[in-house]
Amino acid sequence: MMHENVVFELLGIAGVASTFAGFAGVVATFGRRAQGKWLPEERFRLINMLVLSLAACLLSFVPLIEELFHLAEVALWTGSSILLGMFCAGYCVYVTPQRWRLNQLRQGALRSWMAAVLILAFGFAIVLQALNATGVLVERGAGPFVVGLLLLLMIAALQFALLVLTPLNSTADMR
Repeated sequence: MMHENVVFELLGIAGVASTFAGFAGVVATFGRRAQGKWLPEERFRLINMLVLSLAACLLSFVPLIEELFHLAEVALWTGSSILLGMFCAGYCVYVTPQRWRLNQLRQGALRSWMAAVLILAFGFAIVLQALNATGVLVERGAGPFVVGLLLLLMIAALQFALLVLTPLNSTADMR
């Protein structure tokens, strides 16, 4: 049986993730973006924020659903980590060429440190999920899975911050 603290943590992550997705709607509603005037990097950040936050929300329910089927703890965390690791790897493969094309199209629009953060966060999440799924170096459990979800939320939060704060810092819109 899953410890109730883990249940509360997973539900908390789902709540935060759905909040990020809701904020994305608010961001899309106001300002020049409401008229469809999106810069390519803003569209890129919004899509990343939405996909990552919704994925974290949905993936946080996977162990809870598996628990309803009374799966053994080992199977529960192995399955959850495999799904999270596959999502992270797949999304990293999907987003990397998009980021590269956008950087070629609008040089300097995307911050290079953010690329490093994305690679490190996805890389760490993928490795941590593989270790959790195999039981190598870490004991199979909620800890590595929750850290993986938090890494997704961290990337989504950075996308949100860049999406909102970049226009606020820009003086080009003031003219």
